[in-house]
Parts: sequence; C-alpha cells; structure tokens
Amino acid sequence: MRVRVLHIVGDSKFGGASLGITRLASFWNSQGWQVKILTTDESMRREAGARGIDTVPLDCIWRDIHIARDLKGLWRLYRYLRKERFDVIHTHTTKAGFVGRLAGLLAGAPLVIHTAHGFAFHERSPWWKIAFYVALERIASAGCARVVAVSNFHKTWGIRLGIAPAGKILSIPNGIPDCPAPAAGEVEALKRAAGAGDGELVIFTPGRLAAEKGLEELLDALVVVKAAGLRFKCLIAGDGPLRPELERRIAERGLTADALLLGFRSDVTALVHAADIVALPSWREGLSIALLESMSAGRAIVSTAIGSTREATAEGYAAVLVGPGDVQALASSLLKLGGDPGLRAALGAAAAEIFAKRYNLARMLDDYHQLYLELLKEKNVAQSFSTLLPSTDR
Repeated sequence: MRVRVLHIVGDSKFGGASLGITRLASFWNSQGWQVKILTTDESMRREAGARGIDTVPLDCIWRDIHIARDLKGLWRLYRYLRKERFDVIHTHTTKAGFVGRLAGLLAGAPLVIHTAHGFAFHERSPWWKIAFYVALERIASAGCARVVAVSNFHKTWGIRLGIAPAGKILSIPNGIPDCPAPAAGEVEALKRAAGAGDGELVIFTPGRLAAEKGLEELLDALVVVKAAGLRFKCLIAGDGPLRPELERRIAERGLTADALLLGFRSDVTALVHAADIVALPSWREGLSIALLESMSAGRAIVSTAIGSTREATAEGYAAVLVGPGDVQALASSLLKLGGDPGLRAALGAAAAEIFAKRYNLARMLDDYHQLYLELLKEKNVAQSFSTLLPSTDR
C-alpha cells in the first residue's frame, strides 16, 4: 500500500511557487509514494515530467473568476476526486485552493491541506478587496485540516484577519536548494550576451510580468539612475500579460539599450550570479523564491519592504528595503549600491548567512514531512506508518 497524494494547482502559471511544489512532490516520489500534480500549465507539466512526477491535465480550475464555468469546474474536479480516492489532497494558490478545498470536502477526501503562497491582496490593498478574499478564505478553510503559510508574517496576518482559527494555521517558510555559482566563463558569457560592457552594472529582476510586481516603478527608477550617470544593464527575466506595456514604457523612456526583456529563462540561477544587484520591487509576495535564490547566491538585493521580505532579510539587515511604489527611493538605493562595491559585498554576505540558517530545502521538506505524518496518523489514513512514511534521517 502506498500513500496517494494529489497537488492541485490548476492553470496557475509556472513560477517560484511551482518549483516548491515540484520539489515537494519529487521528495515524496523518492520515498515510494504515488504523487501527482493537477496542472494544465505546460511549463509546469514539463518541469514535473523532468522530475518523474505524473501530472493530471484536468481542465477544471481557471485563474479568472466566472461563476457558471467555475461551478462546472468544481463538479468536474469533485467527480475526479470521488473516482481516484487520494489519501492526501494538497492545494496551492488562491483560486486552486478555494475550488480544490471545496471539491475535496464534497468528495469526502480523508485529508486536505492548503498552502497559501501569499494572499490575493497586499498590505496596501483597499479594505473591500481584503474583506472579499478573507471571506472566501474563511469558507475554504472549512474544507481543510491545515492552512500552511510560507512565512511567519503571513501566518500572523492570517490569524489576525480571521482566515482560519489560530490552531489551523501554521507556517512552513519556503526553502530552496543552494544556488551554486556557475563557471566564471558562463557568467561572463551571459553578461556579453546582454551587451554589458566593462564597468557596467548588471541589475537583474526575475519574475512574472504582471500587475503589482512593481516593474513599471522599476523602469521609472532606471530613468533617474541613467540621468545620474550610472552605466548599467537591467535584465528582466520572465513573461506575462504586462509585457506589451513594459515594451512601450522602455521605448518611451529611452531605455531600449539599457533594459532588456529576456522572456522566460531556464538559467535564472546563472543570471542571479551574473548580477551586481537583484531588484525585487513587487507589491505582493508570499515568500519570494527569487529573493531566496538571491540570498543563497550572496547577491546585493534591493526590495520592497513587504512583510515576508522584511522577515527574511532581518528588517533590512541583509538587503536595502524601500516602500512599494516609491520610485525615488528605489532609484536612490540603486545608485547607492551601484557606487559602493563594499556595501554590495557586505549585504550579500549577510543574506547568504541568513539563507543557510533558515531557508534551506532540507528544513522545508522536514517540516512538511512532520505535518503529513501528524495529520495522516490523526486521520487514521494508513494502518502501518512505519513502512508508509519516510524517515527524516536523510
């Protein structure tokens, strides 16, 4: 007998959270469990396949809200769960978390867990938006045994908002593998390919090109940086619906030779190491995987002072933090770091030290292992856990 686990993601686009999900699924696969991921995103299906993880391309959860279609999707997912009878259903993201938890509850799934990779609102969102999504989260929380926040900040905030009872929410901060430095030749080749000349600062920004990622403010800040005389190349890796708008802004602001949209890249780790500064201007994150990758690589980071980032960087001890949307502060921080190699090195060393202590992958896997073990025993899903559940001695 093997424990059967289904991770429900739906049509969410591949990103940092997706890597965490595939790493978690890969770990359980390695322990002899039967793990599948329900996703219709082609990039995530490829990543899962490369790790030997089966995917379920059931078209039942869509990013946009459409009541009639979403009810049909809920019914379709309910029927699938009734047929397959998974021991654990683990939902991810806001929309998949809502639909997946309700379907799991209706289907009588033995154990449902939800990971909130951030909320659908940020700290400066209007009250009505926060109230709307909190109401949905309260409904969905009735359909799961635990809600997992990816940072202590989000756990505390979730309890304060009443998303679920305090005993139902816990935090398992994100963890990633170390990001080893690529060969020096690869880094230099990346810089040359981007057109970065000798003495030019390389600023790197990874992430989905979407609203509330702060990319419009970053481009405006780069105009100020350029006017101040700092020579740089800003590399923006990722794709998404905001790309046409960013292309227009780059052209209008005279940044065509300075800011490059690289599209989706599979060599983000190498690009992080090629950067002098990593800029993360997002208004909303759970616990950014890009932030953790940059910390692991010992890069100097400029980021917005959102809750999870303040937590991860020890309130700015390991990064320069600016207010979301504050173009002038972002530009000033880039100029300060750009002109001070010693400060960049000191911030990078502090970030790497914090990462090694708090955000490694083994710690995250162990935390999820303990949660699964506790809840499976509590739900009496299996008869003999000594053979079904993996050891933490790895």
